Amino acid sequence: GDAADDPAVWINPQDADKSLVIGTNKQAGLLVYGLDGSLIQQLDDGEMNNVDVRP
Repeated sequence: GDAADDPAVWINPQDADKSLVIGTNKQAGLLVYGLDGSLIQQLDDGEMNNVDVRP
C-alpha cells in the first residue's frame, strides 16, 4: 500500500524559494523536501500518519 501521507507546506517568510514540503512515511517517519523535490531531511522515528504546520 501507499506509505506517503498528507504533506504540508511551510512557507519561509523571508524567502519563499526556501520553503519546504513536509510529509510522513506511515511506515518510517518524517520527510522534509525542498521545492525542487530534493530530500532535505529524513527522521526515522517510527510510524507517523499526518503532519501539520502551524504559524
